[in-house]
Amino acid sequence: MAVRTSVPVPEFVREILAESRTEGNKLFLQTQLTQSEYKKVDRVLHTMGGKWNRRERAHIFSSDPAEVIAAAVASGTTPNTVGKILEAYYATPEPLATHMVAGEHSGIADLEAGARVLEPSAGEGALVRAILHANPDVHVTAVEPNPERAAKIASDPRVSVVVSSFESFAATAPGPFAAVVMNPPFALPNRPTVWMEHLYTAWDLLVPGGQLLAIAHGSYTWRPERKYQAMREFITAHGGCEELPARTFATSGTEANSVFLHARRPAHL
Repeated sequence: MAVRTSVPVPEFVREILAESRTEGNKLFLQTQLTQSEYKKVDRVLHTMGGKWNRRERAHIFSSDPAEVIAAAVASGTTPNTVGKILEAYYATPEPLATHMVAGEHSGIADLEAGARVLEPSAGEGALVRAILHANPDVHVTAVEPNPERAAKIASDPRVSVVVSSFESFAATAPGPFAAVVMNPPFALPNRPTVWMEHLYTAWDLLVPGGQLLAIAHGSYTWRPERKYQAMREFITAHGGCEELPARTFATSGTEANSVFLHARRPAHL
């Protein structure tokens, strides 16, 4: 699929695309739109190579559009690469990594020597480095599905690198962790809220009293659907949310708004 240009994707278009359905090389919109709204959505889809087919009642692409659609949902722009394998990877900027693990909401510095910390979407290790800087005495398990990125995580006896998806790792994870620090993918093909799945999975891997520190998509703050409401209620019950400045991830290739979520598992569980 050739995507020649990169254009901004308005927030409401991203939300519509997040709820769309792909089937082969067809994309079906699941949301009822006004004529004005449809024109804006159609313009974005046309940029990505999709053409409306009245008989199929779908936008037709030259190949499966799931990857480019998920990329647009995650980043807020249409991708401008050809044949890129989407992993929704946007590196955590160093200042944000430091803020997450050393700021007022973090308990990383207070963990005992040898405490186990999980970074389940480690990339090239930005959060791993920040964790060890905040507390040199902990042990970090860094999970990263991309072997090339995993190889860039510095060799350190305090770090165990696991080349795996988070889902596969969690299925056989060796015991609970004192903290989970994460920047999960915002969206993957046909999984527009994969970040929620990752947060709930991470929560289940915490010891009683353990802490979750996570980046999430900015739609966390306002989407009305029940699953978003449930996530907001869950975080509010155990911690809080901090909205991050616009363009926090601009240097990593996405304009998506984001938030910093912090929550602590009850000690009695």
